[in-house]
Amino acid sequence: MKFIYFLVATILIFVSCEKEDITDQNNNNTPSFSWKIDGDDYTDNSPVIDINPSNVLTINASDNSVDITLIIYNFSSLSDGSETPFLNNSPTDRAYVTHNGVDYSITTNGTFSLSEKTESKLNGTFNFTSRTLAFEPLEVTGGIFSNITY
Repeated sequence: MKFIYFLVATILIFVSCEKEDITDQNNNNTPSFSWKIDGDDYTDNSPVIDINPSNVLTINASDNSVDITLIIYNFSSLSDGSETPFLNNSPTDRAYVTHNGVDYSITTNGTFSLSEKTESKLNGTFNFTSRTLAFEPLEVTGGIFSNITY
């Protein structure tokens, strides 16, 4: 009988414990910009963001081995939930990558999506495929940016 009381008391202790508060990376204010190439992860926690007088957003990110540039036209018209396609050889919205010293400067497809746009910060996702002048493609997947200031 003592064993049953002990078992009940032990269960009550574990059930009544509060869960530990775990802060998700996207809920803090630390800027983050990450992507994948061929399953390898890359990160830049201080990407360079610029909006020029023509309303073009440019994001430059680098992890010292891979450089990425995203160019988005008509930035002020974007809002939460906006999705901008990267179309084959578009003269406007496009994405570039330099990987292993090779420039993949011709965007063939992809997407830039904003999940949240505040007065000064952006959160969202991106993915794209670019190619070299010799038609060699490179796919960038799993692009995520959070709390990047513009």
